Amino acid sequence: MYKKLIVAAILIALVATSTSNVGSPQKRETPLLLVESPSVVTQEQTQYNVSSYQEFAVATSDVLANRLVLWNDGTVWYYGYPDWGPVFGWAPSVADYYWAISGLARAYDMTGNATLSVIASRVANKMVSAFMDTQYPGFFVNLYNPNELIAQSKRPGVQAYAYYALATAESLNSSLDFTTEKQNALTCLTDTLYDSTYGGFRFLTYRNCTLDDEGDTLELYPNDGKRLDHLALAASLLFDVGNSTSNSTMLSQAESSLSFMISNMPYYNNSIYGGFQLATNRTGGEPSVPSTERPGRSVTTDINAMAIRALLKGYEVTGNSTYLEWAEDTHDALLTGHWDTDNGGWYAELVDGELWAPPDSDYEDTEDYKYSEIQFQMVLAEELLYEATDNLFYIRLVIDTLDIALAKLWDKVGGGFYANGDRTFEVFADDWKSHYTGVQSLALLSLERVWGYGLPIVSYVRVAPTNPRPTDPVTFVVTATDDDGIDTVLVNYTSSLPGSDNVTIIELLPNPEFGGVYNATIEPLANGTRVNFVIIANDTLGNVFIAGSYFFISRVDVWGPVVLWRAIYPSDEVRVGDTVVVEFGTYEFPTHSTLEMFQIYWKVNAAAYVPMNMTAVDVDGQYIVWVANLGSDFREGDVISYYCLAVDESGNTGQSAFYRLTILGPVIFVTPWSPWQVAATIGLVAAPGVGYGLTRIRRQRAMATQRELKKEARKRSRKKRPRRVRSTRSA
Repeated sequence: MYKKLIVAAILIALVATSTSNVGSPQKRETPLLLVESPSVVTQEQTQYNVSSYQEFAVATSDVLANRLVLWNDGTVWYYGYPDWGPVFGWAPSVADYYWAISGLARAYDMTGNATLSVIASRVANKMVSAFMDTQYPGFFVNLYNPNELIAQSKRPGVQAYAYYALATAESLNSSLDFTTEKQNALTCLTDTLYDSTYGGFRFLTYRNCTLDDEGDTLELYPNDGKRLDHLALAASLLFDVGNSTSNSTMLSQAESSLSFMISNMPYYNNSIYGGFQLATNRTGGEPSVPSTERPGRSVTTDINAMAIRALLKGYEVTGNSTYLEWAEDTHDALLTGHWDTDNGGWYAELVDGELWAPPDSDYEDTEDYKYSEIQFQMVLAEELLYEATDNLFYIRLVIDTLDIALAKLWDKVGGGFYANGDRTFEVFADDWKSHYTGVQSLALLSLERVWGYGLPIVSYVRVAPTNPRPTDPVTFVVTATDDDGIDTVLVNYTSSLPGSDNVTIIELLPNPEFGGVYNATIEPLANGTRVNFVIIANDTLGNVFIAGSYFFISRVDVWGPVVLWRAIYPSDEVRVGDTVVVEFGTYEFPTHSTLEMFQIYWKVNAAAYVPMNMTAVDVDGQYIVWVANLGSDFREGDVISYYCLAVDESGNTGQSAFYRLTILGPVIFVTPWSPWQVAATIGLVAAPGVGYGLTRIRRQRAMATQRELKKEARKRSRKKRPRRVRSTRSA
């Protein structure tokens, strides 16, 4: 019994000790709501004050040279972190070195900065020392794959990237001579990777130029199969080299690659051409791929863009119009299935006509992401289509794509383009904000190329208000720029009501406050009027560009604002003495009217509801964020009831649900017992009065109980003891 009391004393002492860490009662930490005026970042506040495509290109080249390449030895980063901190542990591939050299070369052409030529030369030398195989022909894929067989494998696209990178570096620096290294890549391509039986190029060989994978490659597609991107890149290179050297063997291999692609890789969904599929086996059949991985019949947007460029290269070199037709048809197929008609921009891939992403944790719910690399790959393909056809439709799509990328994916503070955004191009997650080297170079090449056409560039076309009502004047606003200067900007619009169409042309005048912005306002239009319009701009040299077609509808606003509860502060629990702050969000869809009134109606207990104006503090996506401070003069048990009411300028009303909040009492803090109080409670020390008496009585009872137990134990031991044996020695 005594031992049990000792254990109890120790437990109570431990509780008292842990409680005493609190010390004297402290005030509970309450979450604070910081209410500030919403801030809008202007171009003057950003690090990169850019407005034209050419300025964006120059700013991107600055990022590429200063953030993603080490000047001292030519090392190229695979990507930069969102905050542009140093990247360790992710070595780049040959493709990253190719893109870095290509971007630096174009930046040198734009600026004449000789330092860029020196950096590109170091990058080329670094690529050779890091990736070229000195024992067998070819360049390795990368340096970081945990499977050495894969890291040191040889692939057609890698040889093409290596050759192009070295040739570009030589064009910048006449002292460089990469003849041996370029031949190394060509030999691997033409002698090892080319499939002389079925045409095209094998997906890969290993370092010793064999297909023996030793059963451990971790690859999805057959080693001797055909993959669209490698087929396209290798064919483009052989067309270029074969044409410049009059090498008929190379030209024949390039044409056989396009022939294999056209014959075996088109994907048809219900007999409708949907683009080229990603991969086949060696003979052109469907490769066996696990169900959780990307199937060979996937139609991938950026890789189809590479195929379009290869077809156009074949058309340029051979004059074969079949290649041009396939390039145009492939673009049309992508436009039908891969272009987002609601938000603009290109989706990543389709499988069986549906948006698709591999169903594992790394790709979950990414089917409709807008990867920035895909946007710029398609821009490059469309620019080449324009050059081959003179069809301005391709340039319109280029500008539509670039407008979104520049507005949504450009890092306004650190510079450079983010990796990707969601379906509406919003960039939410931190890992989306990485800056990949290939993306920066692709953007630079896309922007500089379209600017070099000399056409007026019409971008950011919009009307204000976005959804005009019959009482609203309508303002057309565009941005138009040209290196030679803009002469005139016109809007040609057709206003349609049942039974009537009216065509009108008006001139947009330059805005005196914003360079490159042109606008004009027309009178309000009748309810139900649909307006289709195009923008026509011509420069001082007579070059004309038409952007469009765009449309809007003038209609009466009958939609009430949406009102949604967002939060209450303090967010964990509200107690006596806390300041109560309520947060709501509002938005209108379609956006027609602004709010004229937004109030919270609230009461305490059975009192009458009292209105209070809410204050706009922020914008969160489509929501305007509002707060109301209800004060802190509440008692324990008070019930606060509240709801919100919004009225827009068209008189439409929106109301939230009803909410209730109960005020809790203050936090109760228990002062810990001192050690003598704990000991006195269990009778370990003398204490006056009843405490001492109870302790003495308990101890007497415990001792008497122990005596009785000892007597019983002795009796039981006697009964169980064995009988003694009498000794015989004394007999």
